[in-house]
Amino acid sequence: MKLTSRERIERIFRNEEIDRPALKLWSAGVDPEPVLHPAYLPVNRLASETTDLFGGAGFTFDLYAGANIEKYRETYLTEADHPDWRLKHTVFHTPKGDLRMIERISLKGDPGYTKEYMVKEPEDIDKLLSMEYTPFPLNRAGYDHANARMGDRGVVMIGLAHAAYGAQIMMGSETLAYFSVEERERVHALIQVYADRLLAHTKAILDLGIPNGIFSWVGPELFLPPLLGPADFAEFVHDMDKPICDLIHNAGGYVWVHSHGKVANFIDSFIDMGVDVLNPLEPPKNGDIHMEEVVSRYGNRIGWEGNIEIQEILLSSKERLRDLIDECVAAGSRSGRFILCPSAGHMEYTAPTEKYIDNLLFYLRYGLEAVERCRKQ
Repeated sequence: MKLTSRERIERIFRNEEIDRPALKLWSAGVDPEPVLHPAYLPVNRLASETTDLFGGAGFTFDLYAGANIEKYRETYLTEADHPDWRLKHTVFHTPKGDLRMIERISLKGDPGYTKEYMVKEPEDIDKLLSMEYTPFPLNRAGYDHANARMGDRGVVMIGLAHAAYGAQIMMGSETLAYFSVEERERVHALIQVYADRLLAHTKAILDLGIPNGIFSWVGPELFLPPLLGPADFAEFVHDMDKPICDLIHNAGGYVWVHSHGKVANFIDSFIDMGVDVLNPLEPPKNGDIHMEEVVSRYGNRIGWEGNIEIQEILLSSKERLRDLIDECVAAGSRSGRFILCPSAGHMEYTAPTEKYIDNLLFYLRYGLEAVERCRKQ
């Protein structure tokens, strides 16, 4: 039995028989370039040639005001405390008053962080909701182009925003935690509005006639312990996301979700809301997923993607990487729905070490050996 990468991935989403587990390097694509650093080029070339590729395509969308966003938004840069950094100021001039965010951003591609969030007081939620929302007109040209370029090398996922994550971006986890207790009705109302906008946006995409589309989003991790509790996850993630999943499934599509953190106690919830493939299945210490245990418990009820921490590729010996790959492929393959993948994109370090590049190449070569050993004759 020999499948193309597209066939293999699509069958994992559909829970159909596959020839072997899939191999993925998150952020690898058909085109090896551009690269964040020249050292990544051989990694990208090898990944483009040998892995099962996941591309992305988006449809124009803004969660906060839609096509009206430029009417409300002002952005400008100021100097930071280092020449490689700038402060990005974003101001929403809403009908009920201004909201301001300040982010520290790198000119070299390093991760930044938020110094000041938009929402600081309960009334700021009302300001967010006072902006008039109008959806963007959509067309499928970008998706069709990405799909044609991908061919049989993999699949193109349709990226969606996430309602709960959209609220967290505006207020940060600390304020969100306080408001989830003190201003719960306001928080619920905000996320519900965003979920309704996403539901309508998803329907508009589906109305373009895309068959068997794979939709993807990130963000549920910010509503897991220790940031928030199980009841918060149920109300703000499960209950808000399930109607979107149902809409996608009813149209013949599928759902891929990224959620870092300790998700072992929430697998039932992800399955019930309609997630077809869950990523990145972090093992301890960052997560709590033991592949042997979750596959024994859930089998093929959900697709499993990940289980190799990016830190291991950064820092570990090849011997340890080999053992980790062997363990998670052996366990994951028993589900019939496994994708070997690191926990994060590989080009997130502006100055990669020689060891990191060497380990990425080893992951690709040995990972392919490991999944090929599972091939069905």
